[in-house]
Amino acid sequence: MGTGFVNIGSLQLESGIMLENVQLAYERIGRPEAQTVLICHALTGNHETIGTDKNPGWWSGLVGQGKSIDTNQFSVISFNVLGGCDGSTGPSSINPSTGAPYDELFPEVTIRDMVHAERKALTVLGVDRLRAVIGASLGGMRVLEWGILYADDMDVLVPIAATPTLSAYGVGLQAIGSDIGFGNDVYTGPALVKHFDPNSYYTLLGAMNTHDIGRGRGGIANASRQFSAKVVAFAFTNDLIYPTEEIQAFAHLVEDSSYVLVNTQSEQDGFLTEFDKWGLIIKQFMEVAVCRQSKSLYSVSAL
Repeated sequence: MGTGFVNIGSLQLESGIMLENVQLAYERIGRPEAQTVLICHALTGNHETIGTDKNPGWWSGLVGQGKSIDTNQFSVISFNVLGGCDGSTGPSSINPSTGAPYDELFPEVTIRDMVHAERKALTVLGVDRLRAVIGASLGGMRVLEWGILYADDMDVLVPIAATPTLSAYGVGLQAIGSDIGFGNDVYTGPALVKHFDPNSYYTLLGAMNTHDIGRGRGGIANASRQFSAKVVAFAFTNDLIYPTEEIQAFAHLVEDSSYVLVNTQSEQDGFLTEFDKWGLIIKQFMEVAVCRQSKSLYSVSAL
């Protein structure tokens, strides 16, 4: 248990391009025989969700022994996303056809491509069924696609700070953020440039900007009826990229859903902090028996 790499072989992208020798970096913590939770990282995150005592992961405040997502109870897996720059196949990887890094020639990938890669990786790792798929921002988009592409593979879906499609306003804010040195969603301005490959950044940003769960499925409303798992959608006040009203409207379309509004002092990174406000709700949905129920709404300021 810890970090490693999994080779998934060839992967055909939605564009029709075939990527060869694809690998994903991963972190796996907890009892391997326990129910599995898949954690999906945000735009500039990576697979080190928990990390170590010396180098804590980006969600170590939420995931770990005795925490809201309890690794005493669950096996937790997270992948560095396809197109990333922390060990998974991406722009900095060697193109087997040329022997040189892909760099800016790395093909466009979609959120659906990322999910298909993760499903193949889980199969290689021997995981067929998931207790939950949880993620925020880019990770939340992957959660939504997991729930449609592999609707019967999990009990609970927890998209956090994610909308079914990125609004034009959100695309604009993302573009402004990139122009000023990668500014949003875990961004740390110029410091980010030092450790995050710009080609990966724009690859992942492109996937986010073009994501739409309704594409090819008859629109968002029709796609929202294709979820089989329980959906617990989290929204954060002051979030301009993923507006609360859009997340609530999406949750209303899903047959079995809960909408959680978290009152936060942060803007776009509330999902990385203030776990005391909303972690318990995730814990409750993770541990109780899943059953069909009417829609529910939570407004959280403190717990």
